[in-house]
Amino acid sequence: MKEVFNPDLFVAKWYCSQVGPENMPQFAADALEAGYDGPALRRLAGLIRPNSREIGSLFQEALAEIGATRIHSKNQAALFLGSLTAKAIVDGQMDPIEGCSILSHYAVVSGYQNALAQFDQLDGALSWGEHAPSKRELVEDIIREARKLLASVPD
Repeated sequence: MKEVFNPDLFVAKWYCSQVGPENMPQFAADALEAGYDGPALRRLAGLIRPNSREIGSLFQEALAEIGATRIHSKNQAALFLGSLTAKAIVDGQMDPIEGCSILSHYAVVSGYQNALAQFDQLDGALSWGEHAPSKRELVEDIIREARKLLASVPD
């Protein structure tokens, strides 16, 4: 089953360097398929293996053609992707220790926003030697912090 087109997800991944210029044609094609249209979207969709120079301002123009997106900065992107990861942890769809490592990365990307900073401290806690929490305690801490993150982020 194909995912519903979510421009915020792509924009967040763009800001967090999880997608690159080579992903732009598919993004634009997905937008066109979802019913959005405009010259920049059509031009992006037609590019073959584009680089950053070829993308230029087309991406911003394409976003304007799509309309309102909620993600406008690296911090917003990290928080958006972080909340998706936290939800996966809380819902039991992601291993909490693996999710904590991902959330730690988003903490770094965001400049250690309050909502994410705790995950950087929890990441790698099992390697703290005699000061390390048990794995069970660490998982409980991660899930608790993931719930706090979700409570702090507006829908």
